[in-house]
Amino acid sequence: MVAGEVRKIDESAGKITLNHGPIKNLDMDGMTMVFRVKDAAMLKTVKVGDKVKFEVDRVNGALTVTHIEKGK
Repeated sequence: MVAGEVRKIDESAGKITLNHGPIKNLDMDGMTMVFRVKDAAMLKTVKVGDKVKFEVDRVNGALTVTHIEKGK
């Protein structure tokens, strides 16, 4: 799980912008970037400004959030 913060949500496109720490499984440094989401319903569980923990993987070549939950 990667810690991050929601910066923007685009429900119509099924995308979320996250400021995140390093993503070890993708060998990626911390940054702010846009991800696709595996299921658009996930976008209804968070809002801009929420601290979150999430998992991301490559799905059909696109970086995709496969799980997201509010952080503590």
